[in-house]
Amino acid sequence: MKGYRQRAIGDRQGSKHINYILSAVGCFAVLTAMLIVGDADAVPKGNLMDKVKQAVLKNLTDSFSENVELTGLRIMKGMDIIGSEGEYTVKDVAMNGYNGKNRIVYLVALADKKAVHDLVVEASYDMLVEVFVAARPLAGGTVLTGDDFYTVKQKSSRLPAGAVSNKKDIEGKMLRSNVGQGVILRNDYVTERMNVKRGQKVNVVVEGNNIAVATQGMLKNDAVIGGAARVFCDVSKKEVNGILVSPNTVRVKI
Repeated sequence: MKGYRQRAIGDRQGSKHINYILSAVGCFAVLTAMLIVGDADAVPKGNLMDKVKQAVLKNLTDSFSENVELTGLRIMKGMDIIGSEGEYTVKDVAMNGYNGKNRIVYLVALADKKAVHDLVVEASYDMLVEVFVAARPLAGGTVLTGDDFYTVKQKSSRLPAGAVSNKKDIEGKMLRSNVGQGVILRNDYVTERMNVKRGQKVNVVVEGNNIAVATQGMLKNDAVIGGAARVFCDVSKKEVNGILVSPNTVRVKI
């Protein structure tokens, strides 16, 4: 009877030992799986800057517009993180002020398996702006219509001062002087259409087949630059119809 009890006790102890071993093996398997899988967003250090650039660019486009372009990224603090071993996850990026024109300082939170590390970078950016370009050579006095220009996108840092970005600022306005084909239109290239009163002395340029004759005359009606004008010519003593192209010039086509 005593032998049976001893065997039963031994069986129970053996069972506990086996369960302990199985439990330990199970925990080891779970830990191994966690180490193998890791963070799905973790990237090796070699790809870390690419991941940081993507995160910074997304923040820029969310903050400004899709027309923003990341032109450079400089590490200000945390170079040791970039040069260390291990895998990191970009947890967060946040603007931390400007560092000059078109340069923003970013705080980047990088996490590995042990802790969260701070990286400070300077992002240089540019904006793509839609501007208007002369479709062909345009003479001074031309009243601009939609056929006289087209739009292109240019980096804002390369635009001339006063470049027009709104169609309303040039359409229906008059050119102050000649503009070449392909030139970016600027605000100071145009002026409002002027009213010229009846009786104003004007130069009359009569244009025909390969000829142009200049004479003088007097406006017979109130006219706006770019609009129709009637002129009484001093020499011919006849009235002609033309276009008032400037405050003192009427162009007549024959």
